[in-house]
Parts: sequence; C-alpha cells; structure tokens
Amino acid sequence: MKTFLRKLKLSFLAMLCGWIACNVAWWVGEFWHSERAYPVALYEIALLGVSSWFVILGSWLVIFLPLDASIPETSKLRRPATAPLYGFLAPLVLMALIFVCNAQDRISAQGLLKTIRMDLGMDVLRFVIATCVAVTVAAWARALMDKPNRSQTP
Repeated sequence: MKTFLRKLKLSFLAMLCGWIACNVAWWVGEFWHSERAYPVALYEIALLGVSSWFVILGSWLVIFLPLDASIPETSKLRRPATAPLYGFLAPLVLMALIFVCNAQDRISAQGLLKTIRMDLGMDVLRFVIATCVAVTVAAWARALMDKPNRSQTP
C-alpha cells in the first residue's frame, strides 16, 4: 500500500506539471495565432485553466494513474530519456486514430491532413499540441521523480 500511495502522489505531481505545461502551450498558441488586437482577459485565462484542469484530472484518473501503477519500477518506460518520447507518441497516435475513425470520406492521408487544416481548424491543432505537451511533460517529470537516491547505501 505504501508503494501505491507513493505512486499516487508522484503521478499527481507529474500531471500537475503537465497541466501547467498544457496551459502554457495553449496560451503561446493563442497569442501566436490570435487575430485579436486586445489583450486576453484574466477570466479567459482562469476559465481555460479550470476547464483544462478537469480534463487533466479525468485523464490522470482514467489513463495516467493506472498506467503508472502497472508499470514496473525497472521498466524502460520510466527512464527520463524514453518516457517523454512515449508520452508524446501515445496521445498523438490516439488522436490520429480518432480523426481517422471519424473521417468517413477521408481515407487517404492527404485527405485527412486537408480535413485537419480546413474543416477542424486551428483550435483542434492547438488542442492536439497542448495534449501532447501535457503528457510529454508529465511522463518526463514522473521519470525524473523515479531517480534512485544515490546517497543511500544498500
């Protein structure tokens, strides 16, 4: 039980880092692509932060925590060099599958890319990027938290 509580705490802290990175990525995309002349209001930032927190919390409970609890401590997936790569690829592949499954007449890759650019718009692309950033940072942070304490002697 002590190990599960430790993993619970560390995975929660990792997803908190991912949530912060997700919001930073979203707002960088918003300012970069924005056509507005006025600055963003504080309530817009708060609204996005709160709503994205519920999404991140749900994905932590349903996806990240069960995976974190089931992956052994000695796995390659827990290394700081490989964890961010898998963390980036997992949501990217999942969202690509969702887009492909929802595409009825967009069987080719070229048609899918055109659909993402034209029909779905920049908001979906920012959502995909923010999701990939959140999971990548969470996986990297969690891998860094697993570093053994070298000052302890066996």
